Amino acid sequence: MKMFDSSDWHSRMENRSFVTLVLGIMTLISAAAYLLYRYVSERAYREKWKDYDDCGIM
Repeated sequence: MKMFDSSDWHSRMENRSFVTLVLGIMTLISAAAYLLYRYVSERAYREKWKDYDDCGIM
């Protein structure tokens, strides 16, 4: 009596590979979204305070 059938093992490896791929893609997308958010936030901050750079307050 076999404990693991080869087709069952192959199916599990396919599922595990798919889950790993999806998690990797999600990680890349979330990292890109975070970097985009930081860029937009920093740009808005600099735009808000750029007039004060010219008058010497900052």
